[in-house]
Amino acid sequence: MSMFNRESGIFSGWNKGSKKRPPFEAYYVYILALFVGYLLSDLGILTVRPGMLPTQAPPSRPSSTPRQQMSSISQYGKIKERNVFNRDGKIPPALTADGSESPMLDAPPVASTLPLKLEGTLVHSNPKKSVATITSKSKSEAKAYMVDATIDNIAKITKIERRKVIFRNLSSNHLEFIDIPQDGAVTFGVKETTAAGGEEVQRQGEFDFAMDRKDINKYTADLGSILQQARMVPNIIPGSGGRVDGFRFVAIQPGSIFEKLGFKPMDVIKSVNGEPVNSPTKAMELYNTLKSEGRFSFGVERNGHEENFKYNVKE
Repeated sequence: MSMFNRESGIFSGWNKGSKKRPPFEAYYVYILALFVGYLLSDLGILTVRPGMLPTQAPPSRPSSTPRQQMSSISQYGKIKERNVFNRDGKIPPALTADGSESPMLDAPPVASTLPLKLEGTLVHSNPKKSVATITSKSKSEAKAYMVDATIDNIAKITKIERRKVIFRNLSSNHLEFIDIPQDGAVTFGVKETTAAGGEEVQRQGEFDFAMDRKDINKYTADLGSILQQARMVPNIIPGSGGRVDGFRFVAIQPGSIFEKLGFKPMDVIKSVNGEPVNSPTKAMELYNTLKSEGRFSFGVERNGHEENFKYNVKE
């Protein structure tokens, strides 16, 4: 039978109102004392804990600094010798990789002896867009150059001014210049040119012309003289951010080849043989092409109208 039905069982004895004490009763007082002691110690820690906390930050530990290496005064002799602190107002030249002094690069430019001839310049409000026409005497070829362009690997253009070009000689690294002498200046409307005398160009219609090959060769052989017979500026399209649409004549010397070819001041040359002329470099490329063409045409804007100037070259 189950123990719960036995009269001598623990639980059956309790149910009958037995006066027997429950187990571990003698330890209850100790357990209670431990619990009360725990509560009192916890309350004591909470009371005194704020006073035990530090009120100031701990002192910072001194950082260890590496010991400076002592240098000899002789190591600074080069500074004194070269006067790099500019005590007397003179700036010493820069040093090259091997420690030797390089030549002064900011000295004023001098006249160049390189085989280069300046034919003309076109100065833009933005210096980077200025153009110079330069003939290489060794190649007998004229080309248009802009700032930072290299000429036959012998010079690099740094600045283009009116009638003057400054460049750096790549051989000596010095600044040099070439210019157009002032005695070669053109006075528009004062005298006629003799280079265009005679009847080199025959007018066959309002916009039709004919000329001999020998006359073309004569004029193209002296590009500098041609460029001095007229003055042109880029034709900027308003509101286009500086986009060039041809070149406008602002002055033409009376009796010049440009006048005999039918051009008038304020005419805008916009194309050659259908190719747009939107940069001085493109104009120079077309100029070199025309020296061998038998027939060519110019797209010209005159008084707001597009006209086609046709030229027939007789061999």
